[in-house]
Amino acid sequence: MFIEHRQESWSTGQLSDLISVKYGKDHKKLADGNYPVYGSGGIMRYVEKPLYTGESVLIPRKGTLNNIMYVNEAFWSVDTMFYTEMLRPNIAKFVYHFVKSKDLASLNAGSAVPSMTTNILNAMQLYIPDEKTLEKFENIVSPMYSAMQENTKESKILANTRDALLPKLMSGELDVSDIDL
Repeated sequence: MFIEHRQESWSTGQLSDLISVKYGKDHKKLADGNYPVYGSGGIMRYVEKPLYTGESVLIPRKGTLNNIMYVNEAFWSVDTMFYTEMLRPNIAKFVYHFVKSKDLASLNAGSAVPSMTTNILNAMQLYIPDEKTLEKFENIVSPMYSAMQENTKESKILANTRDALLPKLMSGELDVSDIDL
């Protein structure tokens, strides 16, 4: 959409025109809770309080640099991850797709451990669509993101059900004929 329909009026800018890059924090001293803790591999655990509650794009600072994640829930981000605060409305999903399209591993700033810096992220050049186009994009993709979120929730419920029933089936405590499908 943004490549094929780019308008001449769109401004050129840097990623820092759209987001503020923030550092994640250590989670080890937090008690267990309901808020997911994201590392570069995904959710690591759940803790008692969130670090951030808005829509965000998570970008690895160390390690697997290309594992970009979109989050739209309260969360905690570990100290080897950046999280982002959006500076404008209707841009989080656009930013996610823009950053995800880049090979961040090729921008590695580390020697022994792959590393990303705020300077590299902030300086990324891009065309910035006008508000109307960003709103149109948001309206198109939001239902898809909502469906993905609901599918993820349903998958967790089904996995929990499987994990609860399978040991009972294996032990003979539950008969298959007892299950109402």
